Amino acid sequence: MEVLVRNAEGNLSEHDREYAAKKLGRLDRFFHQAHKVEIVHREEKQAHKPSHRIEITVFADGFTVRGEEHDESVVAAIDKVSEKLENRLRRLKSRLIKNHRRKGAQVPNGLVTEEEHPEEHEEHVEIKERKTFLLKPMSIDEAALQLEMIDHPFFLFKNENSGSIELLYRRKDGRYGLLQPEM
Repeated sequence: MEVLVRNAEGNLSEHDREYAAKKLGRLDRFFHQAHKVEIVHREEKQAHKPSHRIEITVFADGFTVRGEEHDESVVAAIDKVSEKLENRLRRLKSRLIKNHRRKGAQVPNGLVTEEEHPEEHEEHVEIKERKTFLLKPMSIDEAALQLEMIDHPFFLFKNENSGSIELLYRRKDGRYGLLQPEM
């Protein structure tokens, strides 16, 4: 598994990189094929003391799983986000197994199956509302204007230059992000 570390300030020490790679290597057991892990480190000043923000994105088995945590210590932030990702991956794996069992194979008579624990039972996603809208070609600037006009955290549009469906979203820092799916 490739571990890619990105940080704008260039201030993540080699020791912290090795610690993160070791900690994230344990997540490998959830996947058949983990392609890469991307770590983004940012140091932020909050009330005269530094705070470290660690974002980790795992690309594996066709899934992208992301977690983010803040702490005064880099190692503590890595521990927190690693635990968060492990919990998410555990839930994802159990949901995939449950869906696979529901779709197909019945358990033959005489075989003992594992009992489901009530606290692990997850509900289906409930859709509260559906909306339809016209997907017209537009520039990224026009999509940003539309995003401001509807006051939502994201806006789906068809890029007039590339012809692809893209998603413009507002980041926590107030700037914009753009999701461009690969097909």
